[in-house]
Amino acid sequence: MKKTAVLLLTGALLTGAVAGLAAGDESVISKAYLTGTFTQQVLKQTQKRVEDLTQPVYQTVLTQLEQQHQTVLGQTTAQGGGGFADQRYKKGDKLLVSTGAGAMLLAGSVQCSYTGTAVIDTATGQTLPAGQNLTAYHRVLAGENTTMELTILSDTAVVSLEGPYTTTLSSAVDYNAMADCLHEMGLFQGTDIAYGSGYHLERQPTRLEALVMFIRLLGEEQAALQSTAPNPFLDTPEWADRYVAYAYQQGYTKGTGGTPAAGLYFSPNTKIQARNYMTFLLRALGYSDSGDAPDFSWETAVTDSVSIGVLRPSEQALMEQGTFYRAQLVYLSCCGLGADRKDGSSQLSYTAFHSGGDYQKMEVSLAKATILRVQ
Repeated sequence: MKKTAVLLLTGALLTGAVAGLAAGDESVISKAYLTGTFTQQVLKQTQKRVEDLTQPVYQTVLTQLEQQHQTVLGQTTAQGGGGFADQRYKKGDKLLVSTGAGAMLLAGSVQCSYTGTAVIDTATGQTLPAGQNLTAYHRVLAGENTTMELTILSDTAVVSLEGPYTTTLSSAVDYNAMADCLHEMGLFQGTDIAYGSGYHLERQPTRLEALVMFIRLLGEEQAALQSTAPNPFLDTPEWADRYVAYAYQQGYTKGTGGTPAAGLYFSPNTKIQARNYMTFLLRALGYSDSGDAPDFSWETAVTDSVSIGVLRPSEQALMEQGTFYRAQLVYLSCCGLGADRKDGSSQLSYTAFHSGGDYQKMEVSLAKATILRVQ
């Protein structure tokens, strides 16, 4: 049963990659890799979490993932016409692009190497040196008798591909699939960017984005949008007026400066770090960073979250090893949704899900996100 479950759960991790099989592209996923190395990685990551799932949700997830898994195994090739089609990839994924086919980097970092004649950067008209990183928005073409290999270097990336290519998937953290899960729950809407599902995972999150996500995780988005509280902040965009007004009224934020009489400042575009967003999450779970006996400190919120039980030590290292992007904000959001509140009353997911939407569907999406977490 467990081996079967693991094969099916592998399909969940491949969700983002399956998009590369869309009409208009030709893509091959290595079956040997799928059933070998990658499956073993999934086994290690999922066994404990699978056992923790409630049986009804577990069965629902298995049913859905079985369908996805069969799709991956069955769609080894896809025929289609020309034109670029953007897809999301994760760190370590490799794309092999054949003669006459092209690629364009839209977000993230990608290294290009090749065997054969040359790879041409059509924006400059020059030959691209082997081993060089792609330049964003520059179209590159594989020359005569050339195979171009693109390796994803960043945690996530968006690459637009034209013509035949093959894909080899890595076992790195799939932030893209986790973003899909949050999107299915109605908790992650992305930005107005026109590519990569609009997720913009390669950009650092702002204070305003963190606050909006915080309110959604509390299940209070509708209450915020319907609020008639005055907005004391002078520097927030019109679309966020209700969010920040509600947050101030509820005491979730005091802003970054100014006075109530003259007007306050929220600094909506200031970039945040992992500890800033973890502070929001721990507060949402009922933990306090003030008073005589605080549960945590914002300076050490990520470390404190391990002792509290929201993150694992491996996840703490993951969140603190580099720049905090929207990809990591997605990851921490999934962790917060599945964590217990301090008073043991319920998980954040219960409140967020019951604020609207299909509870069962949302619960299944959270189960997928939980499976994708690092052990």
